[in-house]
Amino acid sequence: MHSRSPIPILSIALAISIVGAWVLVAIHLHQPVFASQKSSLLLTVGAIDGAALARGQAWRLLTSQFLHVHVMHMLFNVAAIALIGSAIERRAGTLALTLTYFVGGTVGQYFSVMLNPELVSSGASQAMMALCGFALIGLRRFSLPAYALIIAAIVAAGQFALDVYVSGAIKPGHSVGFAAGMLAPFAALVLRRGRAAAMPSP
Repeated sequence: MHSRSPIPILSIALAISIVGAWVLVAIHLHQPVFASQKSSLLLTVGAIDGAALARGQAWRLLTSQFLHVHVMHMLFNVAAIALIGSAIERRAGTLALTLTYFVGGTVGQYFSVMLNPELVSSGASQAMMALCGFALIGLRRFSLPAYALIIAAIVAAGQFALDVYVSGAIKPGHSVGFAAGMLAPFAALVLRRGRAAAMPSP
């Protein structure tokens, strides 16, 4: 079964949604569009911390991925997601991108909250790192373009280096998201073969 997507609809939708969420949050909080947003205020619009998760608000693991504190961080994530995500979606399909982005991002966000419950977690970095992991492992299996590998390698290396520089260690959400992304190509192949096997013979 041919699962490639010629138009990266989901990649475009994700990029627009993240930028749109930034603008809407700025308007809601009565802040300039380019001003940094406080983590404590982001809790009121969908970010997550250990207390919120303990109250059963697991939905925040998803909504928090569309919220950011700094505009440059948001734009960097959007650019990486659009470039790497579109390559994955075109060659591996929208289902593969969906699986990688949302599972990798959510699992990464969960570990981020569980290991640092006192901190407010937000941002699409976990999902972005999952896409990097997919690109590095799925390059040959899905014939991804070389630029996707180069961008993924630069983004992942840069993110890990920044983590160590700022925090002294790689953030758990980033490492878990990256690991989940590395497993995603194998899951995508299993799903592709299963769907192909379920298709009736001509």
